[in-house]
Amino acid sequence: MMARKDAPHLTAEQAQALLEAIRGDRLEALFRLMLATGLRRGEALALHWSDVDLGAGLLRVRWTLARTSEGLQLDEPKTDKSRRTVPLPRSAVETLRAHRTRQLEEQRAAAGVWQENGLVFTTEIGTPLEPRNVLRRFEVLAARAGLRGVTLHTLRHSTASFLLAAGTHTKVVQEHLGHSSYAITADIYSHVGPAQQRETADRLDQALRW
Repeated sequence: MMARKDAPHLTAEQAQALLEAIRGDRLEALFRLMLATGLRRGEALALHWSDVDLGAGLLRVRWTLARTSEGLQLDEPKTDKSRRTVPLPRSAVETLRAHRTRQLEEQRAAAGVWQENGLVFTTEIGTPLEPRNVLRRFEVLAARAGLRGVTLHTLRHSTASFLLAAGTHTKVVQEHLGHSSYAITADIYSHVGPAQQRETADRLDQALRW
């Protein structure tokens, strides 16, 4: 069996450049959250406010959003490991609070055309975001930061790499990302040498210097 290639990930300096490039963008909160938590694109786009506990600093992954032949569809994650509770760094909590305020302002501005569905990330009228459009926007912003060949999945790999480099145990990172097995996490991120375990969310907060 051939070993996996090391997953492409951002350095701390590249992450900082990206954070600067997305500052002020309408989707800034989405991209910040994905980098802070390692959520898959479909998981982030399917996130409901009812799944977010800002007081406790936690979110639950219960759904995924994808385009099918029948249009945009919410579905349950494919594996039990993907259904998980993810800790939020303090900065991510602040980002989501500010995002909620902006969303309420958009809701008032949209008046009678707003379509309420409880999603955290929506269009200007409350409908689900098109995954392909989210990727296109991210690629524009990444290019602005001088980053080429970077995708939304790079954010997920970067989250794992920062956590492992900061000493978080591979088993904790596996649960954080929702990988189906320890072996998958250990294989993909073999380039990172883990040290002793600490608090996952606080580690990422420090690594990214939000």
